[in-house]
Amino acid sequence: MKNFTLRGITGAAFVAAIIAALTLHPFLFLGLFAVVVGAAQWEFYGLTERIGLQPDDAAPAPRTADRVWGITGGLYLFTATFLYASARASAVVYAPYLAFLIGGLVSGLYHRGGNPIHRWAVGLLAQAYAAGTFATLNFIVFNPADTTLPRTFHSHYALLLFVLIWLNDTGAYFVGSAIGRRKLFPRISPGKSWEGFLGGLAIVACAALLLAPLFPELAWYHRVALSLIIVGVGTWGDLVESLIKRTAGAKDSGTLLPGHGGILDRFDSVMLATPAALLYLEVFVRGS
Repeated sequence: MKNFTLRGITGAAFVAAIIAALTLHPFLFLGLFAVVVGAAQWEFYGLTERIGLQPDDAAPAPRTADRVWGITGGLYLFTATFLYASARASAVVYAPYLAFLIGGLVSGLYHRGGNPIHRWAVGLLAQAYAAGTFATLNFIVFNPADTTLPRTFHSHYALLLFVLIWLNDTGAYFVGSAIGRRKLFPRISPGKSWEGFLGGLAIVACAALLLAPLFPELAWYHRVALSLIIVGVGTWGDLVESLIKRTAGAKDSGTLLPGHGGILDRFDSVMLATPAALLYLEVFVRGS
């Protein structure tokens, strides 16, 4: 009971923080998700260290420095994308990040110990998986076609994304717990079932239709299509993170959120669903 109460309090605070960041002010959004990106990268590096893929597996001492350096790059990527997407800066804002990536590759020439392929792989994957996926969220809250300078902060699509993911997680859990029999992906996540997946999908599709008054500019078929993409790709995101944890022999990615695990545990679905939803919005909604 105590754990359930703690989980409820943490979950409520988590949801409130996300909603506040998406509705109150763009710089609150920037600040909160910068923390999320930094924590996600920190957890990712921690998991890779458990499976012997340290940024520098020959010298234990520099690991923290390499981790902080990688997190700095990820934070810059997210911030630079925020500035570019909001039309506060031109594409030149990415120049330091490109230098960061080139420097990371070149630095491998000067590390005499360890496996340079491991070092590069971990560093670049941390940028793509734990920072780049979050960076695409900036192009959902800022419309590239908006001609205002800086661009208007429109968070309603991002809010829809999070609400549908939360409903899917909740629906899949309860339906799967009640009637789940057929395993969805037993090799990676034995607790997930096809019944839970389809139950979550049905709940999300219905919610997308019922939310019509909040999104009058978005046709019903776009909302249904987005719900299918979010549930499908979001489930893959959950499984990807589960595979990382299973490979590392970890139950949770971290302990930052009491009762819920770490940041990667709470954002795994969001991380893959966000770029997929952005692609759909750009091609079929904003580009139409």
